[in-house]
Amino acid sequence: MHAAGRVQSSLKINQVCVHSYSRSFRTDLTLNLFEAPVSGRGSAEVLAFGLHGVVTLRNITSSNPQLFNIINDFAFYKGGWRTERHVRMVADITGDRNPDIVGFGEHGVHVSINNGDNTFSPARNVLNSFAFSAGNWRVEKHIRFLADLRGVGRCDIVGFGDRGVSVSQNNGGGHFSPPTLVLVDFGFNAGGWRIDRHLRFLADVTGSNRLDIVGFGERSVCVARNNGDGTFAPAQAVINDFCIDVGGWRVNHHPRFLADLTGDGKVDIIGCGAGGVYVSLNDGHGGFGPVKLVLSDFGTHQGWKVDQHPRFVADLTGNKCGDLIGFGSAGVYVALNNGNGTFGPVNLVLKDFGSQQGWSVQNHPRFVADLTGRGCADILGFGEKAVWVSLNNGNGTFSPVRKVTNQLAFNRGEWALDKTFRCLVNLM
Repeated sequence: MHAAGRVQSSLKINQVCVHSYSRSFRTDLTLNLFEAPVSGRGSAEVLAFGLHGVVTLRNITSSNPQLFNIINDFAFYKGGWRTERHVRMVADITGDRNPDIVGFGEHGVHVSINNGDNTFSPARNVLNSFAFSAGNWRVEKHIRFLADLRGVGRCDIVGFGDRGVSVSQNNGGGHFSPPTLVLVDFGFNAGGWRIDRHLRFLADVTGSNRLDIVGFGERSVCVARNNGDGTFAPAQAVINDFCIDVGGWRVNHHPRFLADLTGDGKVDIIGCGAGGVYVSLNDGHGGFGPVKLVLSDFGTHQGWKVDQHPRFVADLTGNKCGDLIGFGSAGVYVALNNGNGTFGPVNLVLKDFGSQQGWSVQNHPRFVADLTGRGCADILGFGEKAVWVSLNNGNGTFSPVRKVTNQLAFNRGEWALDKTFRCLVNLM
């Protein structure tokens, strides 16, 4: 899948989307990657790419949720889409603030435009590049994003390929220019960047409302600042930590995030390491301050494992500062942000959605997103036999879990994660 290569909300949490990665990496990477973009405030809906087409589940929090068919394409049997070969995303391509469907298929980039009335146009090929047989793009080697790099309200294509970073600018009307190599870095051959070793993000580091490139390399976190015209300045090392050779950070052990922890509009670095949660605050100039251990929990020494316990950063109280939420063995744990990049005590707030209740990373996606439009993130989980929701009480606690629907669950044979995926997005 790949939830619009970029995930950016009013909280400014930016993550690589999981569907750029092959099935072999999903277990290792799912925990520190969001599945889909939920842009700004509003009621998120489920978008599900199944065996025969794309469907949406709407009115999630009501007593009458409804499942609608969107398009008979972008699916395993309808179009021949494969998670191990083809990335699919959701992003605004036209500038009308309605997310469209974008797929990086076998021979090119395909787009289905959101008509704004619960329907989508037929998919069409818009660019013969960034694809498996058009440019030799591989899920296990190359990350692809959709992001508005120039502030025009329409998403461009950003690809981290063999030679570095390539950009295809959105010309409007769902049309894209041929890709241009804009940075000889952050690539498979250009810098030796590997998906199973090095995280790469698009995030606003400077507060300019432009997305910069942030990469967690072998020894340093590197930033390439956005020039505002679809190009980037040369990468610079901004902090020597949070990396494999400095700190011993591993993709399959230690989730790392970029999120605004202080409410200043600039992303900070937060990582769940061996000893707990470490934070490096943005210095306001595109650099980062000293790394500090702010919470002795959510780390590997406390028993948290990437292949068992998803962890997220999300605004749970509506103050636009990222809080910590983890799906542990016994259930859901929360640590609220003090507003300065430190956190209060960890509390078990919900005895559900945990491994002891039968939830697994391999089979049961769990999301943290605003489902009600109140500005506080709720919980939605795709379980073994049903989809379940728990709404935020507004203070970092959650209401009792209730069933949404029996559709889209794991034991409904259509929804095995090696052939399908589900995400959350604001479609209207």
